[in-house]
Amino acid sequence: MKIKSNLWFENDGHAFFGKGRIELLERIDRLGSISKAAKAMKMSYKAAWDAVNEMNMLSGEPIVIRESGGRGGGGTRLTAKGREYIETFRQICALQERLFDLVGEEADDLESLLALGRRLTLQTSARNQYLGRVEAMETTPVACMVTLDVAEGVKIRSEITHRSARKMGIEEGERLFALIKSSWVRLSSTPDPSAGNCLAGEVVSVDDDGRRCEAVLAIPGGQTVTAVLPSLEASSLPLREGERLFALFSPTDVLLAR
Repeated sequence: MKIKSNLWFENDGHAFFGKGRIELLERIDRLGSISKAAKAMKMSYKAAWDAVNEMNMLSGEPIVIRESGGRGGGGTRLTAKGREYIETFRQICALQERLFDLVGEEADDLESLLALGRRLTLQTSARNQYLGRVEAMETTPVACMVTLDVAEGVKIRSEITHRSARKMGIEEGERLFALIKSSWVRLSSTPDPSAGNCLAGEVVSVDDDGRRCEAVLAIPGGQTVTAVLPSLEASSLPLREGERLFALFSPTDVLLAR
């Protein structure tokens, strides 16, 4: 089943922009003219101008401005704010589509749909939470090693008991949450594959109260990993913003949830 929806932004109770207006802005940006953009979209110049005028008023700052004179005789162009709105709309559309794809996969099964709702509203004290797809499972009579594909270039391995994997009914292809407490994460200047999980990242923030230090690393996929370690241990590391470090944690310290 495929689920579709139209996305609209409102401002002060008024329709601000949606798919049609964003397309109009993109064409104005490309063609440099409201009239040419309107013609390309098979709409009247008045309708296009009214839409642009309303967006300008609702924005609080111009998103489309008209220029006169010059060798080209003037024209119309988008401001940086206008391009920002386009990028925001496109990113949220992509996020909405991924969400609806998730819902669509479960839509024929009420229990699965309810389980998905619980996953989307999951709350936990673990600072590091990642939603990924089960890529592989290696089982023994006692243990099960589950590999999650979290983002391009980011895989997280979790070792749980075979009994837990069977009780949860984990299967390849399904989505699960990986949860790692920040105190279970170690930091290193060099990679260490023997740790089981080794994520490369760039330091984006550091807070130290003299007893404990909290460091946050940006990793691929627009996500972060947080580590909390003793201040004395942190002092031996190059914990400076922009520094490249590695977050290390054992697969036995990765909890799985759905």
